[in-house]
Amino acid sequence: MTAGTKATQSAPIQAHATTPHLPYHPRPLKRGERSRREVFVYFSPRNQRIAMIADMVNVALALRLEFDPALSHYIERPRRLKVSDKHEIDITFWTRSKTGQEAFYLVVPDSGTVGSTVSTLSIRDRSVLEAAAQRQGITLHFVTEDELLSSRTWLATAFELLPLVWQYGRLLNRSMIRARIEGLMRNVERTNLSSLLKALDYEPSHVRAVVAAMVHEGSVRLVDYQPGGMDAVLEVPHA
Repeated sequence: MTAGTKATQSAPIQAHATTPHLPYHPRPLKRGERSRREVFVYFSPRNQRIAMIADMVNVALALRLEFDPALSHYIERPRRLKVSDKHEIDITFWTRSKTGQEAFYLVVPDSGTVGSTVSTLSIRDRSVLEAAAQRQGITLHFVTEDELLSSRTWLATAFELLPLVWQYGRLLNRSMIRARIEGLMRNVERTNLSSLLKALDYEPSHVRAVVAAMVHEGSVRLVDYQPGGMDAVLEVPHA
């Protein structure tokens, strides 16, 4: 499932816009941070804004959040955690679910260190971080780099799907294609992407884009998909 190359009409996007009604906003990266860290900048369909994620290990979690249909929003670098009088570190992400539940996530890289306001800081001792978070009235959820790497197949799939979801937002005929797909899948639990392509008289890249968007929102899911595959099994999730 890869994005096609046909031109589509693009909707206007406000670069680096924030969402006013949310309690947190991304901390802007300083020029020095942007020059010394790997920075991934992309349009987030989940947030409907440009996201700027520093460090690839954090990008991995960002993609997991982007394709989590239970979430309404996620914010990178939402606030800092004061660990000591000298050290403050960025909390990696804040999330809000569609039911209103909120959570803070801190990614723990294999190095065991993160940048702080004055230098690097070891974060291997979770009890210190948990105590600091408790003092500041929040609960931290820790995500290790090993945990993220263990889902590398899904991460590769997310990288593959994201451009298709972008394409979906620019398609003028997306509602018609989606209605046809929903009609074809109404009475079946599973079908193949190739079957949809044969049944629908639309540009294949447009059908793939609509399917990717449906995966993104959770109305269908991929079954045992291998990134780069020409076909895919689609399943309607049970309630």
